[in-house]
Amino acid sequence: MNDERMKRSICQAGFALALMLLGVAAITGYWQAVRGAALAAREDNPRLVLAERQIPRGAILDRNGRLLAVSQRTPDGYVRYYPEPSAAPVVGYYSLRYGLSGIEAAFDAELRGVSGQTRWDALTDRLLHRIPTGRSVPLTIDSVVQQAADEALGDRAGAVVVLSVPDGQVVAMVSHPSFDPASLDRDWERLRADPSSPLLNRATQGLYQPGAAFQSIVLAEALSRGLVSLTDTMPINTPIALGNTSLECASPPLTLTLAAAFAAGCPAPFDALANKLDVASITSAVRRWQINSSVQSFDLPTDSAQLDLATLTDTQALRALVLGQGALTVSPLQMATVIGTLANGGRQIGAPHLTPKAQSVSPALTIIQPEIASLLQSALEDEQDMAGQLALAVSGDRRLAWFLGFAPITSPNWAIVVLLENGDVAACRRIAASTRARLMP
Repeated sequence: MNDERMKRSICQAGFALALMLLGVAAITGYWQAVRGAALAAREDNPRLVLAERQIPRGAILDRNGRLLAVSQRTPDGYVRYYPEPSAAPVVGYYSLRYGLSGIEAAFDAELRGVSGQTRWDALTDRLLHRIPTGRSVPLTIDSVVQQAADEALGDRAGAVVVLSVPDGQVVAMVSHPSFDPASLDRDWERLRADPSSPLLNRATQGLYQPGAAFQSIVLAEALSRGLVSLTDTMPINTPIALGNTSLECASPPLTLTLAAAFAAGCPAPFDALANKLDVASITSAVRRWQINSSVQSFDLPTDSAQLDLATLTDTQALRALVLGQGALTVSPLQMATVIGTLANGGRQIGAPHLTPKAQSVSPALTIIQPEIASLLQSALEDEQDMAGQLALAVSGDRRLAWFLGFAPITSPNWAIVVLLENGDVAACRRIAASTRARLMP
């Protein structure tokens, strides 16, 4: 009897112990297998910081193999270095405290060496304490051109974008004010509080009134409909009042023709065009040029105006849009696609991109007829084998200055856009010329 009772007690104790072990195994399995990834990713996990410092993150390279970002070993692990600070708006930053941006964020998996890993691969690497080796990411940026544009922009607020024609490679992308990613952790609070927004990439996310920079779209539509001729003469120096804003030429026109007005960014002839172009034609042009949508599939975040074309029923709203002072705002990258398409004979250039991509075999869309594109190209003022338009816009109490150009004049290879928030049109042309000089030494 006592033996039976003892056996029963032993069985009950064994069963209880088995249940306890099973419970421990289940809880451990849950926190490791189910919640393990979330716990490991917590910013306050010291193991995450230690593990990240041991990863030899891949380099970011320009189109010629020059280093834009590289990890170097130190006694405390790998540290990120940025040899070319002018590339910060593109390369972004990598911080264990504040996260990632730019190419560092867009290609984090490749740079960490975990791209294409399955959950099983990741779990195996953790269990075996295997450290991934990052892969390098080459860019289309030319650091020499990037540096030249950065130096030319100086301490002015604005942006410079250079695209290759017709493939759409981003050769340079500068945004000022900017930041030094090497000192981001130290400067973070100052950078975030700075009203000039140095962490904002003005080239892709800055939205501005196009003003006279919108004229190429308007004029192409008017020419294609036979409403005007570039040889038409008229008073073109007259300032145009729009609400509380006075619009004027960006530079002195060389003649009194519509062609000269276009090159000099004079608003008067385009104010007159607002009475000839209807809502349907302007809406068609905006949609065809895709100027009211963000640049598709770009490697960095982009922004665009949320313009509802269906609301363009008011005469004043249509007039403001034709003058580039309406609800439509644009980024310098968007305007680079516009002048790039014009330089490409009216055919849409390849989607802008920062990393090398295979050439598309599909035919390019025709945005405007080649003969119209040729007329507009010939109307632009040329200097040092670069053709371009100077343009002014008004945004609140600020005057914006634009330069939209291409080079060389015959068989263009490059589209160049400069935007200055201080309205200095002369500086716009100088910055474009300095940038072009590095493209075509």
